[in-house]
Amino acid sequence: MRKLAVAGGLLSALAIFSPESAHAIRVWSASTQQFLDINFLIEAWFRYQKISDENRPNFVNAPSGNFDTSFRRIRVRFGGSYNKYFKFNFVMRLNNTGRESYIAPFGGQPAGYQRQGELLGGRNFALHELDLKFAIHEMLNLENWIVDAHLGFPRIPLGREQYGRTGFDNLESDRTFATLRWTHLTVANVTGRSYGGFIHVRKGNKAKGFKRITWDGFVGIFDGFKGIDQPWDETVRGTDASQVGCGAPCLSQLRGNSTDSFLYTFRTTLMFGKPEGKPKGLNWLYRDTYLGKRKGITVGVSFAFQNNIDQELLTDTQGPAPGLNGQGVPTPGAGSVQVRVPYLILPNPVTTPEVRNNPVNMRMYGFDFALHYGPLVFITELGETRFSSLWLGPNNTDESLSNRWFIIKGAWLLNPGKTHLWEPYLSFYIWDPEIKEVNGRAYGDAANFIRGNRAGKDRATLGQLRVTSIGINYWYDKAKLFGWTFEYQKIDEERNDIDNDAITVQFRFVF
Repeated sequence: MRKLAVAGGLLSALAIFSPESAHAIRVWSASTQQFLDINFLIEAWFRYQKISDENRPNFVNAPSGNFDTSFRRIRVRFGGSYNKYFKFNFVMRLNNTGRESYIAPFGGQPAGYQRQGELLGGRNFALHELDLKFAIHEMLNLENWIVDAHLGFPRIPLGREQYGRTGFDNLESDRTFATLRWTHLTVANVTGRSYGGFIHVRKGNKAKGFKRITWDGFVGIFDGFKGIDQPWDETVRGTDASQVGCGAPCLSQLRGNSTDSFLYTFRTTLMFGKPEGKPKGLNWLYRDTYLGKRKGITVGVSFAFQNNIDQELLTDTQGPAPGLNGQGVPTPGAGSVQVRVPYLILPNPVTTPEVRNNPVNMRMYGFDFALHYGPLVFITELGETRFSSLWLGPNNTDESLSNRWFIIKGAWLLNPGKTHLWEPYLSFYIWDPEIKEVNGRAYGDAANFIRGNRAGKDRATLGQLRVTSIGINYWYDKAKLFGWTFEYQKIDEERNDIDNDAITVQFRFVF
């Protein structure tokens, strides 16, 4: 704690006495169109959370309450422009450095493993984003239109909150748990990113005030599961593991899809008033707070689909975790997954060969609304992820599961125009996953499986999850060079009496 406090104080002092031009290091070339921006972003967490070994089966010997200090996020960004036709954004990440293993970024859900990392060489120091941006409208001399292509490892334009700059611009200390589940859909090692690309189209008029209307459209295609296949997978696929002498150490061989199952995404927005994004930089990030800089309304609709996903890829084949019956018994096939798909607990593909190569279809639907007007921010977002054609048993060969969620946020800037800005906020969201019981076993989102608590609630699923966050942001100047967030988070589980509320103090610094 002392080390983080000292670091936070030094960074705060540096931020206060640094000129505004120090937001980034800019390296120019002989041509003014060619430049490189170098940014450093960091979030430090001071977090107290009520947890114990009664909360979750794998909170072994956890204390009744934990205080933790860690670096939640560290980002190093290289972005710039080669000419008016080509721009780029390259970001490396390091998450949860020094985090205590019991403390989850979102309340109550244990980390699948102890997320520790080293600045150079740790397993968490990895590619976060590679967005190669091509200005097609400049190449084709299109007037009054913006058309750009994004290739590489970009943010997936799907929904609002997952496309924002979490922790550095949004109202809360972290992205909501509901949005995390929404974006765990891609073959990637980071939420909301995937290999592939998308086309963006923008058209707007030149009216004033709310008569100014801007339309955006996004169409993307991202990597399918075939790319994670291994040449030895066929030695296990289609046969019972015991017949080939492959036990738990070989579970990871059940990877790779039968076919290329690409993720297709579609999003459109209609904006009234000042539009969002920076068209010249081909940057379409949405933000929860503009600190009075925007007067506008954004309405967005998202849709995505992915067909013929082998069912074993939607559940775990990596190792032990809470048992399928919810009694806390370690069971292979019920742990954390390797690829970024929702953590579903389904029939174990090692012991149930029928699920292997069973084609599952996935659909995602989303709607979001944002109002920014002077000091006021109001945001709401809702969505659904649906899986169909699931095999859950001999008499349940065509089942479906739908996970729904809802987010609402509001904030008010107390003293706009001042150097030291204070912004109280309130956030509430619901995560409502569907749980199905077949032959005495419960299947569904894996976050919802814990052992029975002392109250004896049956099946030990948490069902609907409600999270309320009350906090206040402090920003140094509108440029948001650095800031603090003070937050209390209350977490209510529908079917379990568990106290896992959290208090978080977050320091963020952008250079």
